[in-house]
Order: sequence, then C-alpha cells, then structure tokens
Amino acid sequence: MLIFFDTEFTELGIDPKLISIGLISEDGGHTFYAELLDSYRLADVGDFARQEVLPQLEGGNALMTMSDLALRLGNWLKSFEQPVQLATDSLAWDWPRIQEIFSSKWTWPENLAGRPLLLTVNCLNDYDRFVEAVEEAFRDLRRHHSLDDAKANRLGWIAAGGDIEQGTRLALAQAHRKLTQTLR
Repeated sequence: MLIFFDTEFTELGIDPKLISIGLISEDGGHTFYAELLDSYRLADVGDFARQEVLPQLEGGNALMTMSDLALRLGNWLKSFEQPVQLATDSLAWDWPRIQEIFSSKWTWPENLAGRPLLLTVNCLNDYDRFVEAVEEAFRDLRRHHSLDDAKANRLGWIAAGGDIEQGTRLALAQAHRKLTQTLR
C-alpha cells in the first residue's frame, strides 16, 4: 500500500528541522498528522516558514515530541498489517525527515519499505495531469500544510493514473482477463 506524505520544516538550508508531518493512505481512509514540540526553536525558522507554515499549525492533539512521533507514527504504519511504501514529491527534503524520525535503533517499522516512491515525471503515467490535479486540489486544501500537501499529492497520483509500474501491472491484468475470456 502506498502512503503519501509531506513534511514542513524550518528552512531550505543546511540543517532544516522538522515542524510537521502529514500522511494519508492510498485509499484515503487513514490519515496521520503531527506537529513537533522539541525539534526546533523559533529562532531556527526562516522567513518563508514563518509566513507560510507556522500560521497553519493546529496545535492541540497534533503536538508531540520527536520520540512520541517515532512511536505513534511507527504504530500507525504497523497498523496496516501489510507492506507499505511512502510516496513523496521531494526526495531530498521529505525523505531525510522520515530517516530522522526513525533514526533510533529498532524504531524503523518492519512493514515500511526502505525507499520511497518519488512522484516525478519518471515514475507517473501522466505527470502533467498529476501537476494539474495537485494545483486543482489547492482550491480546497491549504498549501504548505503537511497533511493537505500529502492529500494533494494523493489526488494528483490518482488523476495521473498511478505510477508506471502500477500501470504496467494493470495493463497485464487486463490483457490476462481478456485472454481468459476469449479462451472460454
């Protein structure tokens, strides 16, 4: 199962610090959202994040420490009881945050793939449609809110017809069904 995720962090500099993370399952039925209490200081936050990210933080039940996040997110991922792969539109910025969350020994969920699916022109069936659908999604969603960004990527992935490997698997399954029906 694919899990779409996005992170928001303090800056696009040398040492970005995690502010929030949002994830949504491929079927859209399960979400996870967290904001960090102990991963950054206000002084670490760049101008962009101050203007675009911090005003959208929700607080309340979403607030947790990094160790709580590792435990809760790990349990959430394990609850799928099947292999899961994370999907992101930014390998360089989002994936290191996952590695940071699960950096402590024995915290990487056993069912979590060690590599994400990168939502790029090289892997999607229709990248242009992906981009269009993501932009359309932001008519109703908040840009630079990690959960809403993950939701937008999920909607883009659906509109694009999924990834190339999935498209190949679907085409082979359809051809097999047609062949089976013809042989009957």
